[in-house]
Amino acid sequence: MPLWQPTKGVVCEMNALLKAMSYDMGINRFCNEADDSFAYRLCYSALGQWCLKVAQNSSGGVVGTTKHNQTIVLNELVARYSELFPGVGERLIDSSNQQFNVAVHIRRVYEETGYLLTDEDNRNRVANYGRSIEIGNAAIFFGAPASTYTVNGLGVFTTPTSYKVTSKEFLIRDDLTWEEYFQAQFDIIDFYDRDITLEELEFFNPLLNTNPSQSWRRTMETDCTIARSSEFGPFYKASRIADDAIQFADEPVRTQSDNFTSYEYRRLYFTLKAHYGNPLKAFIASRDAEYATIRLGGHLPNREYYYLLLLSWPQNGVFDKTNFLVKRIFLPEISTILINLGIDIQGEDVHA
Repeated sequence: MPLWQPTKGVVCEMNALLKAMSYDMGINRFCNEADDSFAYRLCYSALGQWCLKVAQNSSGGVVGTTKHNQTIVLNELVARYSELFPGVGERLIDSSNQQFNVAVHIRRVYEETGYLLTDEDNRNRVANYGRSIEIGNAAIFFGAPASTYTVNGLGVFTTPTSYKVTSKEFLIRDDLTWEEYFQAQFDIIDFYDRDITLEELEFFNPLLNTNPSQSWRRTMETDCTIARSSEFGPFYKASRIADDAIQFADEPVRTQSDNFTSYEYRRLYFTLKAHYGNPLKAFIASRDAEYATIRLGGHLPNREYYYLLLLSWPQNGVFDKTNFLVKRIFLPEISTILINLGIDIQGEDVHA
């Protein structure tokens, strides 16, 4: 059934467009997937491909395009897709914040993950260095390959290249396990007495089964945690020592943005929850032999969030940060990334 009730000619145009997009990007429906869900995934991935395509423009011997032009082109495509598929349009906006623009968001994801390079004139071009991350028999390719490729979310996939990097290198991550990270963050030599009025503080309670952003209380329930004077800081690491005295270490939290390394403080929250036996949960459920869904109990740091956008589709709309549709072949890779954050994987055995 069509997504709406247009004329017969428009229905044919819609079906032909979806069929072509599905074929060109190698994106299949999952079992019993609704029309608007499938159309949304195709349009979302297609917007990513157009973002890269425009960055390959050449004019006067100069390769690339302005960021402004990329945004204009993608906004026009969003408008066209929304006309053709009304059920898709609402998934390409953030109804809670009209300032969030899908065109800018997709462009920024590619800039921050190394798909696009920005020159001194603020022009973007595709970074075709042949870099890839091997995952099973496929590989994420950072660029616009000339050979046959498929698309998953915003990620472009080809056969592995000679220039391979690991996911940890891509994430610019240390080699610490989450417990080692906890021990490094709460080394007692970094803590000292501070003239801070405890009654004015809120403490992160890792024992609560709530989203980390909603886990702040007036009492300190664990020996180590994060304290804050208000929602906007300042923030401190807090450690209870002998005689219930509390010492502090500064925990600077810079202004967060869409940069690749933003929201790193979430890693510390996840580590605290894991250390105290109440890890954040990620629930995995099978859709069919090819696809599964992942539901997260909280928002990820940007490094891992952007990596997930190269492997999967945000399920309920472009700006959904907790629900993702992913091909099952990528579940072991994603599981490893989440476990390294101290997140507990529940549901099907991803390594089976």
